[in-house]
Amino acid sequence: MRKALKCIGCFIRLGSILEHLIGLITLGWGKTVAYKVARLLGYSSCGCDQRRVWLNQLTCKSYSETISIL
Repeated sequence: MRKALKCIGCFIRLGSILEHLIGLITLGWGKTVAYKVARLLGYSSCGCDQRRVWLNQLTCKSYSETISIL
């Protein structure tokens, strides 16, 4: 049972689902709006990609993607 849940977690990546849901709600302007708000608040990045990778790793331990921070 636990092994089946681990396999399902790799197919259901929470970060990717959330990213697509935000894109759907904002009509594709989600990252642009988040980036502009982050710049107004003084941040260099909105953190969208880091958050997506972190959430994907919560549901799938073998998920690996490297994000370069400029």
